[in-house]
Amino acid sequence: MSHLKLRGVVAALVAANMVAACGGGGDDAPPSATAQTTTAQTTTAAMPDAVRMTWFGITNWHYQIGDLGVMLDGEVSFPATTPSPAMVTRAYNALKTHGSVDVMLVGHVHPDHSVSMPEWMKQTGKHAYAPQAVCDAAVKYGVPASQCTAIHGGEKFQLSPYVAMRVVRWVHSVSCGVFDTGTDGANGGGPSTYGFLFTVQTKTKQLTWFVHDSGAGGAELLTNRIENGQDFGAPLSNLAAAMKDAKIDNFELWVPGPESRTVQQARVIVPVYGVKYFIPHHIDERASSTGPFNLLTGPQYLYSKADFPKLTSFLASNNVAEFIPINYMDAWSYDPTGVKALDNTDAKALLGLPASGPGPMPLGPNPRLGTGTLECPED
Repeated sequence: MSHLKLRGVVAALVAANMVAACGGGGDDAPPSATAQTTTAQTTTAAMPDAVRMTWFGITNWHYQIGDLGVMLDGEVSFPATTPSPAMVTRAYNALKTHGSVDVMLVGHVHPDHSVSMPEWMKQTGKHAYAPQAVCDAAVKYGVPASQCTAIHGGEKFQLSPYVAMRVVRWVHSVSCGVFDTGTDGANGGGPSTYGFLFTVQTKTKQLTWFVHDSGAGGAELLTNRIENGQDFGAPLSNLAAAMKDAKIDNFELWVPGPESRTVQQARVIVPVYGVKYFIPHHIDERASSTGPFNLLTGPQYLYSKADFPKLTSFLASNNVAEFIPINYMDAWSYDPTGVKALDNTDAKALLGLPASGPGPMPLGPNPRLGTGTLECPED
């Protein structure tokens, strides 16, 4: 399906799926965002004036929103089957230079996203919102069951009086023209995958961003996700439902992953939701010839605009400002005036990383280059 046809059918598909996405589809419908509203136990009292955003590899993010610290994924052990307590401690200490970890999220169950979460839960003592399998793994690891809430899509969590997070059922990936094989009883598209729509109220403006730690672009964004006979809606209709529940028409900042086929997503999401700022992630998780992911050596390769000519051209034509991660612990401020880079020298020093630029490990090429999967011919 061409991107013009794809964009043309978005409105009709969203309308057709809105009832199911909003919880009006009977016993098998996804949970209603409103019905699932939960107030998290936080101590945040002051209204924030900005969000400090720190990337520390793969899809690892830390958001310091006033007194509230939110972490996504936090995988520091890849490839591994068990967490590394020592590496979690190193990462945690670095993040604490400019904030706290009060709430944790996991977008999907894969070893480059979810293995370390039980250790994060143990070291922080804080609550996680994650797929059921992550909660189950945490209990086996010795974490109290009450410390993890399983997500299914459609929930709203009020993390503080000023910060709301809505869970958006998304899709993991697709090859060039072919759905990933389903791994959890689903109709293709890989494991159960979730994005997170944030709204943050400041004194002068509401800040909005959507982050998903995986996801491809194309017809699968319009395909209802069926798992074990239960219809969880199509990704775009689920996002539309979350937007409607939040009473917003656009979100300013978009943080998508993985690297592949992002242009297909952009052709729909950017114009429909008025995206102004773009930060790509899902970078540098692959164990290349130089070794596995290592938070202490810096990235093995970088995101290069030259590797994504169609996406780069599309974003430029729509006046979307790009902010590209270069090294672990790169940080930005997102406030009512926009997005700008921040110095994070002190946090980087705790991990042996340079104050600016990549390193200390020499960079290599993106291992997906030449595979034809970064941007497929049909893109």
